Amino acid sequence: MKFALLGIVAAALLFAGCGSLNRVPRYDVPEPMAIETFKRQTKYPAQDFRHTFRKDAFRQVNRPISGRLSESQEDVLERHGQPDFVREGWRSTTNEIVDEWAWWDRSVVAQFVQRELVYEGELSDMDRTRIRYGNPRRVWTQQFEEGVRRDIWDYQGILYDTRGLLMTFSDEKLVTEQRY
Repeated sequence: MKFALLGIVAAALLFAGCGSLNRVPRYDVPEPMAIETFKRQTKYPAQDFRHTFRKDAFRQVNRPISGRLSESQEDVLERHGQPDFVREGWRSTTNEIVDEWAWWDRSVVAQFVQRELVYEGELSDMDRTRIRYGNPRRVWTQQFEEGVRRDIWDYQGILYDTRGLLMTFSDEKLVTEQRY
């Protein structure tokens, strides 16, 4: 009796849409019939042991990517070849679960939501820093005027007496880098 009731509740939740882990990709549509893709930003950029457990954000691709690939993923693989680094399953500020592929030498990054391409563009300094050093310990974000965003990333070791690295980005371009 208990198992039947649990099955009915699980089926009701599944049919109500609560069983979906990810939503349909969101696009910006400013004009009629003009879809603009945009780069997704990390909702939890720092390593806080609650949302982001690992320091390493990207993993290096050692074997060719295979398995269930969508047409857009196969198209990106055909154009750029195998990616150098992959970042899987992170939550964006738009509350989507994003997979990201990066090509270091080509300076290209591609983002996928539900295996559909939502952004393809240049690999920024912020992306290169996340690949090289991983997730920062602390992050501060400021926006002084419309459209200009400033991010400050603090890379500090586990122990307080280790040397740290403070990096400042403006619109994903590295502005300053300081050791302390």
